[in-house]
Amino acid sequence: MQPDSPSDEHARRPRLPRTLGKVAFACGAGALLMGVIPAFAGTVVTDSVVNLSTAAQTNVPVTFGQVFKDGDVPSGATLTATFNGQPVTLQVDPKATNPDGSLRHAVLTAMVPSLAAAAKLPLTLAIGPNLPAGTPVTLSQLLATRYDAAASFNIGGKIYSISARGLLQAADIAAACRPWGIQCNTWLSGPLVGEWVVNGPVTAADGSTNPHLRVYFAVRAYAGATPGTVGMVRTDIIVENSNAYAPQGQPQYTATLTSGSASYTSPALTQYAYTRWHHDLWWNDVQPQVYLQQDTQYIQASGAVSRYMALTPDASFLAGLRQTCAPLDYCDQTKTMGNTGAQPAIGPLPRWTSVYIIDPDVRAYNWMLANTDALGAYSIHYRDPATGWPLSIQRHPDVTIINWEYANTVAKQNNANGAQYKADLLPTCTSNAVVGTCTATSYKTGNPDRWDNAHQPAESYVPYMVTGDYYYMSELAFGASHNEAWSNETYRGYSKGLIDTSHSQPRGKAWVLREMVDAAWLLPDSYPLKAEFNADVNNAIADFNATYTDNPNANPLGVINGTDYALNGHANVGIAPWQQDFATWSANHAAELGFAGAAQFRNWLAKFQIGLMTDWITNPAQGFCWLMASSYSLQVKDFSGNWLPDFTAVYAATFPSLLGHTCNSPSMIAALAGFKSRPWQVGEMPGYPDSATGYPANLQIGLAAAADSGLPNAQMAWNLFASRSIKPSGDTAYDNYPNFALLPRYLPEGPVNPPPVNPPPVDPPPVTPPPVNPPPVTPPPASPPPVNPPPANPPPLGCGATSCPSIVADPQTVGQPKQVVARAPLSRFDLGYEPVLRSALQIINRFARPILPRLIQSSPTANTVRARAPSPEATAARVSETTLAIQRPQLPLQYRASGLPPRVAGIAPIPVEVASGCAGLVTQTRYAGCIRR
Repeated sequence: MQPDSPSDEHARRPRLPRTLGKVAFACGAGALLMGVIPAFAGTVVTDSVVNLSTAAQTNVPVTFGQVFKDGDVPSGATLTATFNGQPVTLQVDPKATNPDGSLRHAVLTAMVPSLAAAAKLPLTLAIGPNLPAGTPVTLSQLLATRYDAAASFNIGGKIYSISARGLLQAADIAAACRPWGIQCNTWLSGPLVGEWVVNGPVTAADGSTNPHLRVYFAVRAYAGATPGTVGMVRTDIIVENSNAYAPQGQPQYTATLTSGSASYTSPALTQYAYTRWHHDLWWNDVQPQVYLQQDTQYIQASGAVSRYMALTPDASFLAGLRQTCAPLDYCDQTKTMGNTGAQPAIGPLPRWTSVYIIDPDVRAYNWMLANTDALGAYSIHYRDPATGWPLSIQRHPDVTIINWEYANTVAKQNNANGAQYKADLLPTCTSNAVVGTCTATSYKTGNPDRWDNAHQPAESYVPYMVTGDYYYMSELAFGASHNEAWSNETYRGYSKGLIDTSHSQPRGKAWVLREMVDAAWLLPDSYPLKAEFNADVNNAIADFNATYTDNPNANPLGVINGTDYALNGHANVGIAPWQQDFATWSANHAAELGFAGAAQFRNWLAKFQIGLMTDWITNPAQGFCWLMASSYSLQVKDFSGNWLPDFTAVYAATFPSLLGHTCNSPSMIAALAGFKSRPWQVGEMPGYPDSATGYPANLQIGLAAAADSGLPNAQMAWNLFASRSIKPSGDTAYDNYPNFALLPRYLPEGPVNPPPVNPPPVDPPPVTPPPVNPPPVTPPPASPPPVNPPPANPPPLGCGATSCPSIVADPQTVGQPKQVVARAPLSRFDLGYEPVLRSALQIINRFARPILPRLIQSSPTANTVRARAPSPEATAARVSETTLAIQRPQLPLQYRASGLPPRVAGIAPIPVEVASGCAGLVTQTRYAGCIRR
């Protein structure tokens, strides 16, 4: 038989082989008589099984998660597998389905009969004929062996322990194992593997239990070579301090985990409230040395993640990636997420996850899992002891973290409202030898690893998607639950989960929406909180549309409300366009996953990116020039607080000195070069255009989303962006930093950046010709000698709290301002005139320091929050958000001892932090001060 002609396997399935077609046709009539949909053979996706050992292996079990394109596995169809062309047994544990009943996500297990040393062979999933189901692996079969796993904890010299076998035996006797059972949750069930999750407190020899630690055992037992027996057993041991309503504690201990001859001993740990960690052990150290390498191009084609550029990480980069993360270590995450500058976790997906998506090398896979494990160190894991599941705002509508002070006040009232608040009030920490800053009137955990919703990563979305592990599934749910509980209970509509008003920063709205969408879409259909998370997303999108899309009084620019910036000497008239880019991408992500109303909201937001890029076409010398679309901030309101009517007005207000210069013309390029004091290229955009985390890179994800909207000029906007002359390159090229390396889906396969399709001329004739000699742009004055010269030896990276104090507001504490704003008296826009900026800021820094305590004392945000307005989050945001200045791209850009980056791109005046200190910036180069993003 002739093979199928070459084609895109993600767009079209191969033709049905004649032999299988005859069998399927013959069986189809019988299947229809029984009311069963006949299964038709056809390849869905081909992954690869990689032998990580230099020795051959036999009877190798492979378990993984697999996401599917809509309709690829229809309702009633049978999914089959072939390994290197030969049929193998496949167990399918369906987890999530689409509205039409087709399979969205499943945990799959295949038994590979033999695997040659260091081999990489195809595992093809296809729709095939129904196969007889085998006898499931049972808990009784597992208990018939001598299997056990245990955990012990030395807490102050007292030993506490817990045994998986004892918990499993009790569950078996009580017949308590079932899907989503609190005592025993059945996670996998079939002829190849069974998995049960049991849990309990740790107990000392005298029968006392530790009030904080609880251990979960996810026990996965594979079928043995002899029918009815058990072979390999993997135990994922999960240690939690997560009881939402128990008094907070920070147990300090060393843990020892065992499973037969396999063992692990932890370093000395301090486990703060609402944290967790886990470690896998294989019984007697017998485990498969195998890696299931997924076709991540198929994952992109499914719509589960965005489409990425075709990139190749450097071999040396892959060789140096972190492969594991110690318990409760933040690893490559940012210790204090609210810190200044670009962070590797920021973007549609974190850096480690996006590297895996562009190249599913096993080292990238391990790096992704290691930094997902690191999120266990943050206090975001709130488990409701009454249900056994993460905290629910439907059960606890008055729970709040950011508005805790107000909730604590109401909880003291002797009325029904007070009783409800008291029932939902989270306990704050108590000062002790571990935590010394606790008070009864503010909410803290004392955890030095601090979360920030406006900087949060896409937590365990892809890790759960590709592993199918219970731990990563529960981590995804914890992240969504925390986003619910964190917000102001009134602004979120109590149990509705509204996002817009609850989060003052546009990027906060964007990343919270993403987290809720990811959980609502991917969690198992029957997960106890899935319906709640879906309701949250639907409520939030409907609220966005009511506020913006369907509101005739909404602004004409496509800008969502949020923390405003001061520009041109006036407060609250500017925005950060890059945050709007995040929001447009997030709405598009929700639309691609099929949430009702998300496409309409995306289209309303996309007006902003499209307008910035194409407004100049109708008025080349006065309209908004696309080069400036990546500026740090833009003025969008007049000085009376009214929205500007169009992008031409935005351009005139923000860049008055560029008016009259035709967009991207020689005269405009000369004007820009004058400000930069260096040659400026035709087609060059400001804001670190050569960096993978610069402002043009931020713009890229918004434009990629807008380009797929179908709106007028949407594709033209993308084509102009693709034609820019400077793109990420060198040490900060996209290959090793693909966070923002997205493409529109409408583009055909081919070059990463195709040439513009019939673009407008680069320098079209102006409607009103500029004067022969346009007025020169007045350059800034010469740089005066620095008032405060930089230190000879700037602080090293990773400096501690004493040598490099953080000046970022505690995201769990309201009303404690730690920064003030000093604005440099610069021209209306600044494109990196570094010497003047550095000197001016140093002068302001010197004069601001003496009045800093007085400013803080007189700040209205220094008082505790009263009533419900303004939003406590807005108060915190004024501390951390309105003091923003410029993004620092990620490694390896140089930072000078003055505290200014080598190029400052954006719009002046630039707010800066008066206090000097690196505030935990994650870079590998020199710096002293911090400019906040």
